[in-house]
Amino acid sequence: MKTRSFVLLLTVALFAMLPIYADNGSNSGSNCQDVAGVLMTDIGAIIPGTINLGPAFGDLGGAVSAQILGQNSDGSFNVQHYWVSSQGDIMKFKPAVLHPVYPFPGNYSIVSVPWGNYIAYIIPGGTGKWANATGYITTFGMADFNELTLVLRYRGRVCFNSQTPPSQQ
Repeated sequence: MKTRSFVLLLTVALFAMLPIYADNGSNSGSNCQDVAGVLMTDIGAIIPGTINLGPAFGDLGGAVSAQILGQNSDGSFNVQHYWVSSQGDIMKFKPAVLHPVYPFPGNYSIVSVPWGNYIAYIIPGGTGKWANATGYITTFGMADFNELTLVLRYRGRVCFNSQTPPSQQ
């Protein structure tokens, strides 16, 4: 009897989930896709009040820059990103929080960024195909402030919403 009840419950659950899998976002007006690639930059310019610039490759090819907005009491940093696609469209991001890891005790010039320690959220308000985009990008890599280099892998998910963007204030 227990086996029969379990099979019946499992069957009902599977049928109940079918509309979710079949929808695939088509009713919401969104088209989502996974993205991945790599970026690098000269970090000599990543200091509070300045902006750097470097190439981005992969699904979000173009150029990316960052500006450190400040440091938090827990040692994390607030960072604002600027990303321009190869076509000239601009992605807009919320300020991100970087939780750095220092792989060499006492050496704060080399910073590693494990997956999940840094997530940048894409928000509506960009230009072109990014005008209504939402999503996120997380990174993995390392920065060397002695050599002024940064290389990061990125991955994430971007949703292109067909709705009209809300007015920006």
